[in-house]
Amino acid sequence: MIRILRSRIQYTIILPYLLLMIIVMLVGSGIAMTLVAGSWQERFNNQLGQVARNFAETFALREISNIAYLGQIAFTAANADTGAPAVVDAIAQRDEDGLALTLRGLWTLGQSNENVAPDRLIIFDPTGLALLDWERAPGSDAPVRYVGTNLAGSPLIENVLRGVQTPIGAGDVLGDKYSGLIAFHQPDGSDVLHFFTVAPIYARSNNNQPPQLLGGLLVAQRLDRTLAFLQERSQTALTVLLNSDGTLLATTAPVSFLPVLRLDPAQLALLAEINERGTCLDIGNLSGRVVTPVERANLPACSLLTTARVGDYEYQLVYAPLIIRGAQSGYFAVGLSRDFILSAWASSRNAVLGVTATLALAAVLVGYWVARRITRPLDELVAVADAVSAGQLDRRSVIAEENELGRLSLAFNQMTAHLLHLYQTSRQLNRELRIESILQIATASAADLLPQIEAIAVVPAPDGWQFRLRPNAPKSYAALTSRRLTTLAMPGEALLTPYADSNLTAIGIASALAISLQQDQPTIGGLIFAHPESDAFPTSVLPHLQAIANMTAVALVNALLYESAQYDAEQRRAILASISDGVIVSDARGRIVLLNPTAQQMLQPVLPVNGELHLHLRQLPLNGSEARSELFGQPDQMIRIGDRFLTISRSPVRLADDKLSGEVIVLHDITASIQIDRAKTDFIATISHELRTPLTIVRGYTDLLLRQAIPASDAEQREMLEQIRQSTVQMTHLVNNAIMVANLDSGQVETNLQAIELAPIVEAALHPLYAAFRERGVQVTLALPEDLPLVLADRELLKQALSQLLDNARRYVPQGRVLISAGIAGSDVWVAVSDTGPGIPEDVIGRLFTRFQRVDGNNSAQRGSGLGLAIARQLIELQGGTIAVTSIPGQGSTFTIRLRCAKEQSRAVAGQQPMAN
Repeated sequence: MIRILRSRIQYTIILPYLLLMIIVMLVGSGIAMTLVAGSWQERFNNQLGQVARNFAETFALREISNIAYLGQIAFTAANADTGAPAVVDAIAQRDEDGLALTLRGLWTLGQSNENVAPDRLIIFDPTGLALLDWERAPGSDAPVRYVGTNLAGSPLIENVLRGVQTPIGAGDVLGDKYSGLIAFHQPDGSDVLHFFTVAPIYARSNNNQPPQLLGGLLVAQRLDRTLAFLQERSQTALTVLLNSDGTLLATTAPVSFLPVLRLDPAQLALLAEINERGTCLDIGNLSGRVVTPVERANLPACSLLTTARVGDYEYQLVYAPLIIRGAQSGYFAVGLSRDFILSAWASSRNAVLGVTATLALAAVLVGYWVARRITRPLDELVAVADAVSAGQLDRRSVIAEENELGRLSLAFNQMTAHLLHLYQTSRQLNRELRIESILQIATASAADLLPQIEAIAVVPAPDGWQFRLRPNAPKSYAALTSRRLTTLAMPGEALLTPYADSNLTAIGIASALAISLQQDQPTIGGLIFAHPESDAFPTSVLPHLQAIANMTAVALVNALLYESAQYDAEQRRAILASISDGVIVSDARGRIVLLNPTAQQMLQPVLPVNGELHLHLRQLPLNGSEARSELFGQPDQMIRIGDRFLTISRSPVRLADDKLSGEVIVLHDITASIQIDRAKTDFIATISHELRTPLTIVRGYTDLLLRQAIPASDAEQREMLEQIRQSTVQMTHLVNNAIMVANLDSGQVETNLQAIELAPIVEAALHPLYAAFRERGVQVTLALPEDLPLVLADRELLKQALSQLLDNARRYVPQGRVLISAGIAGSDVWVAVSDTGPGIPEDVIGRLFTRFQRVDGNNSAQRGSGLGLAIARQLIELQGGTIAVTSIPGQGSTFTIRLRCAKEQSRAVAGQQPMAN
């Protein structure tokens, strides 16, 4: 028997605690029987029932006293000694003063009656208008009189005025008196609830005629005073009156009690249900059991008995319908403190605590003894488990028990040994990315389970599938590396499955298990465990071999991906190395992650000499400058590094979710093109300078011949000389423009910005062209305000730009008008040249200020070379200004120059912004 008990741990735990449980049950039952035998709760329930009955009876007595008091008033006769009239007569005659005289003594009499003690006395006529309205004055029994009170509209008052009888039960009638709750509006703006009783006043002239309604009498007591009186009489601890929806009307309880005194919808529904059935428990006959949260009681109708805790106090409450004159007017509740019951428990507390402490001590001692029997081996197992989880996989348990803990220790040691083996294999596999090394580790690990086993991989090859072996594989297996599989018949599941292949059979393999290598479901290879013996894989080693196969398969997939990535990287490096342009790749933070050899060669002068590894884009001068040669169409942006001129092309690199992951920058060497462009510019400048000298001589001699050598009568010769002079002028103008273009492209044009007046510059540019405008019949008008501010410009460059615009107007306006105007626009000064020429087509305006752009359709001799407007734009932009054009075909064009004011200040605009003519 002892051996059986020691062999099962459940017996070691159950038997001691079963004995302890029996002792606890016996002692607890004795204590429960002792407590139930007491009559404390029964006595308390009876006391609460009596309090509720007292409350209901006292409330009913107040209603009866009110009716008696109203009858006393109604039947008061005249007093000859005092001259007070009878109440009925005074009401019939609407004698308010007589009523006051008659009721003075009755008011005092009512105040002395504690069952009446009126707070409000009202006598009203058949319309509900008060003939007399008295209210008890604060701190005194003397009445305060109100005038103009109107009770019409109150339901019970209307019943009295209409002579409606009060029904109750099945056909019974209580009479024409009514009682209920009413709110009176106070002078301070508040409403105060009152309990009131109202009765009609009738007068009968003779017995043959029906009585005549003269009005009514109403006596009312403040509800708070009434509750205080009822609480005192019924000896309750607290009193509550509630509305029909469970909300509070009045209470004698403190404000902190209010939230727990209301009736919730569930309690209201229960009250309605048990009152409808009418089968209720008598609260006075309850047995002494502890009250439940809500139970039914009969007092005087069906009631709810409940408990409520407020702060440190617990109260027992009874809720019942408030019946006034046979009609329910809400609910009332009375309550007593449960300190009475708690004090009874306190009398036996010491004994209960002593027994409880003894039992607790016994439980602790027995529990400790039982726990130690269990926790000693468990502590050993936990310590070993913690050591294993911390990485000490060679730790073993030394428990030698014969029960379940001993078997658990043995199984734990076996599991830890296997886990150590798998862990070591996993660590070795995770460190390798070469297929041959992974196969070496897998073979060594599997050989611990099954000697002579060999791990073989099947991987993709350009012409099919090839076998891969570990370096120390048996020599007979080496023939596999030269063979290829056209198709791969591997199992689709990640489980070791028997595998047969003629190539394996040919080298002496009799048994084989295979598992597929998968990446996102597609099979990318296979792993084979081969053995030279038939049926070499017993069932006991399959789970362990499966675990090794799973880890090896993952490692092989990673190795295949690594080989593929390495191959792709080598290809990309070879491609980038063969590109003649420089390629820079950066990540999203601007750090350079790739520079091809061409880029390194181009950036050699600016690369860090210390070979810094973490190079950033901001360390490279990759911001291009405006260096466009518009004459020969060189690129807009370029940078210069050493003796090289490079163009930059930048493109963001975005992932599939449109997230920016970096940037690719391509550098193109245009040094040769820049040198050719400069050679062309220098050639044009040289040729232009060489042409200007003979042209000047030709123009001078032609002017001399026109003035002196040719007679005025020889018109044909003069016309020929004039054509020569005009052609010479045009050629000189073209040469000057070509020289200016060359100077602009080579950066030889220097600016000297200063504050100058605009009007003299305009007149200086216009003066040489006055004669040409007159010859063509063109009217030139200057509209320059006198108070124009100084502009920030270069005097000579501004004059040349204006000359280009005016010369353009001279060429393209055969007749009509040219207007030169100016004005202020914000912090800028504008000057405009408007003409009435043929205008410019809309599709030409966008490229009008580029070189060699001319308006089609004008083939006259005065047609320009297409350089004037481009030169004007560059000259204005060198001075920090802008130039624009607006035009309406057939009506004219307006060229507007905007320059900065020498001093930015608010000025009255002297002119208007130019508009298209």
